[in-house]
Amino acid sequence: HAAHERILFEQMLGQQAAGEGARQALLEPLAFEVGSSHDGLLAEYSDALAAAGFSLEPFGGDTWLVRAVPAVYSRIDPRRALEETLEGIADGRDLVGESKEAALVAVICKRAAIKGGQVLSLEEMRQLVRQLEACREPSSCPHGRPTMIQLAASELEKAFGRV
Repeated sequence: HAAHERILFEQMLGQQAAGEGARQALLEPLAFEVGSSHDGLLAEYSDALAAAGFSLEPFGGDTWLVRAVPAVYSRIDPRRALEETLEGIADGRDLVGESKEAALVAVICKRAAIKGGQVLSLEEMRQLVRQLEACREPSSCPHGRPTMIQLAASELEKAFGRV
């Protein structure tokens, strides 16, 4: 999970820097009522959300139209994707970037990354490791958790009673 977060984070930031944030357009716009729990949050982060791949427009009152979501959310219900992103922003725990945009991307990547217990094929695992090795900062996820640890052979031998 942490490795996939790191990979997605660097990919999304790279796409944003190149001005080509990947987004998945919706067939029909989705009316999204922000509600009091996230009142003002969507408006405050609208530019950062747009840069991350959301296409949103005010529709009156506390309703917004969602026309696209970040491509990493293409397999997630668009309403749920936006709700989880706003919840991540509101929680504040995920906001560890240097900018509002980087913090938002960290929130998105945390929710879009593979989850514990998700089954991957051997080729998918190899591809994940190759992508992680190509990252600028492969040793931790955007939130600081390690993506890998190093164990000496002697530690493994001791753990398995081979000393």
